[in-house]
Amino acid sequence: MLLRQLRYFLTVAEAGSFTAAARRLHVSQPALGYQVKQLEARFGTALLARHSRGIEPTPAGSVLAEHARRIMAEVEAAEAALGALRPAPGAISLGVTPTPGRALAPALVAAAATGPGPRIGLREGLSDELARLVANGELDAALCYDPVGAERVNLVPLYTEDLFLVGPPELVGAGPDIGFGALARLPLVLDGRFQAGRRLIEAAAREQGLQLDLIEAEAVTVKRELLVRHGRCSIVPLGLFYEEIRGGQLAARRVVSPCISRTLVLMTRRGLDPASAHKLHADLLPLVARNIEAGELAWRRPDA
Repeated sequence: MLLRQLRYFLTVAEAGSFTAAARRLHVSQPALGYQVKQLEARFGTALLARHSRGIEPTPAGSVLAEHARRIMAEVEAAEAALGALRPAPGAISLGVTPTPGRALAPALVAAAATGPGPRIGLREGLSDELARLVANGELDAALCYDPVGAERVNLVPLYTEDLFLVGPPELVGAGPDIGFGALARLPLVLDGRFQAGRRLIEAAAREQGLQLDLIEAEAVTVKRELLVRHGRCSIVPLGLFYEEIRGGQLAARRVVSPCISRTLVLMTRRGLDPASAHKLHADLLPLVARNIEAGELAWRRPDA
């Protein structure tokens, strides 16, 4: 029996649905269901029962849930106790999404390299992936957008930004803003359908009854080539292609009606050494504040 299986089972039992539990754990519902079935196969009995209001533990599941709570509490206590004995860490593993990776990561790494405290090792990825890695303890911290229902982590909102239509000037056109409805006539390149930003865009399209002309590409370098050389547009944070926009290769207009906004948070795992977490927080906040004050990236203080 794996601790992961116990944690997954307990989260489903407490959330009352596989959908809510999958969001909290940052895993897919099939993966979650498979782990629970493995646990049921091990004990030879059903642990969860479906009813009209959702899911609840069977009698056997209730017994296991009580033991699982105690086991997970002991695991967290052991992590905290060992963390207190751990020598000063040599590095913090930090996940970054592409936009804050360009805007914040270089200065953050440089500050950590010259001052006291741990150094920073970077890993780039997309928000959902990074949030899952932090929740599972595979990363110490991450800069990611709007994590949903994250457990066993600490969250500090950093800034909110709106999404922009970015692409060749002749396609994007002139003006500060562009209505969402106009996007249906443009060739787009967007993240994969399971990424958070893509879900927001598709939700807005469904509300307006629009069919978007799109292809998928998650790598920033591929997106850039499709925008600069192949006549595509994208719906992204302004900072992702800020240098290309400032140089005139690309143009940008804020998407409105509706405006699509995201909030970047610093996510840290609960077992992270408090001094390291404080240092990361202290180095990061002034960098964010300077970018908000400068206004070039269209960041603002976090939405409530």
